[in-house]
Amino acid sequence: MRAAFVSKYGGPEVLEIRDAPIPAPRQNEVLVRVRAIGLNFADVVGRFGVYPGTPKPPFILGLEFSGDVVAVGSEVKTLKGRERVMGCSRLGSHAEYVTVNENLATALPASMTYEEGASFLVTYLSAYHGIVRLANIRKGEKLLVHAAAGGVGTATVQLAKHLGAEIFATAGTDEKVTLVKQHGAHYVINYRTTDFASEVRRLSNGHGVDVVMDSVGGETFRKSWKLLAQMGRYILFGISAVTGKGALNPMRVAATYSLMKPIFPPSLLGANKGIFGFNLGTLSSKESYFKEAVRDLLKLYDAGSLKPFIGKVFPFDQIVEAHRVLQTRQSVGKVVVVVGD
Repeated sequence: MRAAFVSKYGGPEVLEIRDAPIPAPRQNEVLVRVRAIGLNFADVVGRFGVYPGTPKPPFILGLEFSGDVVAVGSEVKTLKGRERVMGCSRLGSHAEYVTVNENLATALPASMTYEEGASFLVTYLSAYHGIVRLANIRKGEKLLVHAAAGGVGTATVQLAKHLGAEIFATAGTDEKVTLVKQHGAHYVINYRTTDFASEVRRLSNGHGVDVVMDSVGGETFRKSWKLLAQMGRYILFGISAVTGKGALNPMRVAATYSLMKPIFPPSLLGANKGIFGFNLGTLSSKESYFKEAVRDLLKLYDAGSLKPFIGKVFPFDQIVEAHRVLQTRQSVGKVVVVVGD
């Protein structure tokens, strides 16, 4: 099989397509013929070697995919051969075949394409875990979503719209602003031309927001933390501000972190607000929780409330360019790589 290996830690150019043996499923695993790969910022961070648990090169990157089950382990109970599935893997999905524990793969709805399947689990589980489970958002509460034109951003806006939140969002171009409005945000601010903090204060009549979903960090975190109203909940699930166009720059990382000054815990008492952080990749042991979340999300998909938004599709031979587009924030929605015909 062909697979995209990380030859060394670094920018998109370190990815190399090589031949590799097709893996054999263990007793509780399924072997999937990959049809589509969903790219996530965790793939970028893993390529840099700073994602928790990232092995030393060379290794096959990738944590989200869709495809067909072609073989099952002797103890697999929930899936069978020839079944269309979407799934998550700690590593290994940047390839024509991948093996995963049966609990990390879910049957694709009949109406869902492979490309949509590769765009569903990580994005919507991130949105669900952030605003439903951690923030416990309520109808009428004010939500601020950063990087709202991206995969998790559009998923969060769609889910928040269903839940009845008042949605404030930021995006980096006027085209992205229009896109996010089409997905259901009430107010969308181009952060490159307008100070989003001042604008949110104005639009909320000084209230600020009740929940923040932030995958950017840095200066965005500093400003957004000050926007939290009493009983506000801050959800931090990424720090994409540390990346640039190529390799990771230590000075850029240090500068980004310096803008996120440590929070003094006693100060939270009088402010009546709090912060959550999460990384789905380190929550794989929460099997029953995620199964329940996926069931809830698929019901909303079937009802038409959720629809994966795919911004760009690349063939497998162009996976390096796909990574470059994601890392440099040129993309909207989900970036998908198709494998084979």
